This record gives sequence, structure tokens and C-alpha cells, in this order.
Amino acid sequence: MAKILIALIISLSSVAQAADPLCYQKERNPNTRQAFASADEYDAFRSDWADQNPGAGNPFSLIKAYNVYKSEKTKAEKMGTDKLAHCYIGCRISQETSYHTADYVGWLKEDRDITDCNYKTRFDEDDYKATARGAQFGESARDAAACESSCKQVYK
Repeated sequence: MAKILIALIISLSSVAQAADPLCYQKERNPNTRQAFASADEYDAFRSDWADQNPGAGNPFSLIKAYNVYKSEKTKAEKMGTDKLAHCYIGCRISQETSYHTADYVGWLKEDRDITDCNYKTRFDEDDYKATARGAQFGESARDAAACESSCKQVYK
């Protein structure tokens, strides 16, 4: 069990990844919605995104955040829109951990989307913003129903 927790902490908190040198050909530039034109263009985008990293914070909070995500994922996916799901998950993680943890998890999810060398996964900064907005709601929302209600007011 300890090995699994250590692996999870390392996985969740690691941001610097050795990218496949041809990864840029397998990732979609969010600005053009086409594959990146060059490795330099891709590296510049990744660098700009890395500069927005809010910092990982407490590893135990990251474990708790992952558990919240696992328990709420199915409900979030049934809410109708992707942004609403991101908001709801951000709110629930913030309720159970902190705004900072939820913000980081939202950032990390999009970081993984832009660095997984998979054209089918899609980096979307608006997904991150929806997660962060939900995290703000989580600071004052009393329960899951309050998260859902708050997020539905913004992301219908």
C-alpha cells in the first residue's frame, strides 16, 4: 500500500516530463486546432502553460482529491456539459481539500492533455478555468448539491 501511495504522489506531483521528440505532431495546438507546426511552437506553448502552474501543494490533499474525483466522476459526466462537469469536480475537490488543491488538479489535468502525445485528448484552458471557478464555489458551498447548483448557474 505504501508503494502505491508513493507512486500516486509522484505521479500527481510530477510536472516535468520527458516529452517524445515528435510529440508536437501528436498534439493539437489550441489556437489553430491543428497539429503543432514545429517542436519549437509546441515547446513554447508548453513553457507558457508551465508558467501558470499554481504549485502542487500537499501530497495527502492530492490523494484525497483523486478519491473525490473517482467518487464524483460518474455524476459529473452525467451533468450535460463538459464545463459544468469541470466546475462541479473543482467545487467538490475544494470542499474536501482546499481551493489550492482543486486549482492545481485542474491545471494538471490540462497539462496532461497537452503532454500525453495523443491527438484525441484535448487541452482546453477553459476547462481549467471552469475547474478553478468550481474551486471558488467550493470554499463556501455546504455540500455536493450546493456545488451542483452554483455551477449550473454559470455553466448550463
